[in-house]
Amino acid sequence: MIVTRVRFEDFDRFWNTFSGVGAAKRAEHGSRGARVLRNADDPQEAIVVFDWDREGFEAFMDDPEAPEIMSSAGLQGRPEPTFVDPQDELAS
Repeated sequence: MIVTRVRFEDFDRFWNTFSGVGAAKRAEHGSRGARVLRNADDPQEAIVVFDWDREGFEAFMDDPEAPEIMSSAGLQGRPEPTFVDPQDELAS
């Protein structure tokens, strides 16, 4: 699992690319899906939680088409990944 922090110019532009061509390209590299959590205090930032392994993520980042996809999404800089091991769900 991977958690990334991203900044973008415009959420709609980000979302359209992320959920379209970005999703297709990520799937080519083994991504099983993602959840976008938009920062309520900063509308130009989101946390994205990917169901994806490190190797697939790194292959996506090395893909020659990835920079254009991220540029089309209006990203401000590269995603900041944190690779995590999911643990059991917390009980309330």
